Amino acid sequence: MESNPTGSFTGWLRGEFGRLKLKQLRAVAAGLILAVAGLFGGLDTVNAGPTVFAADEPHSDGEFTLTVMRASVVDELRAGRRVVARAQPGRKFLGVVADVRNDGTIPGRLLGEMTLRDPDQNTSVGVFRIHDGSPATTLGPGLSEQLVFVWRVPEGEIHPDSEVTLRVTGKRFTELLVTYGRNWIDNPGDYAEITLPVTFR
Repeated sequence: MESNPTGSFTGWLRGEFGRLKLKQLRAVAAGLILAVAGLFGGLDTVNAGPTVFAADEPHSDGEFTLTVMRASVVDELRAGRRVVARAQPGRKFLGVVADVRNDGTIPGRLLGEMTLRDPDQNTSVGVFRIHDGSPATTLGPGLSEQLVFVWRVPEGEIHPDSEVTLRVTGKRFTELLVTYGRNWIDNPGDYAEITLPVTFR
């Protein structure tokens, strides 16, 4: 009668696993997972933190390329002679100026494109075009615009020697599950930060 080496090996393996305790089985399973993962290029690395970029340095989040230039604080928000937002007791307006280019193939939403890292008591006022002060909610594909992102902040929170840190979340172009078509969505855990000195005007 022919011996069955495969069957013998399988039987031996079953016997060895039968003798292992639960803790040992977990260790073996973890080792097997790591070994298999190694065959396919390894496990994903944990996000070590944000990408950091500097003023006047272009940064792409996938959808937009932003070149952030400066941050300043004013009492009242004006566009020429027109008052966009009046002064309020105990509040100031923080504006961050950036060149923004839409690198995608569809119009991109500008609101929320940049956020303050510490949002407590800070309210987004909107995004405005520098050249005429008009609101800018979207930017068409292939277009560039110089914009100011504005927040209302508590008066004592930012002072002349302050710095402000802003966050830009990475995006990916994907098929929408609830509605039809494709669009850019935030990619959780993928973000960049820029820290700027604040000037008062």
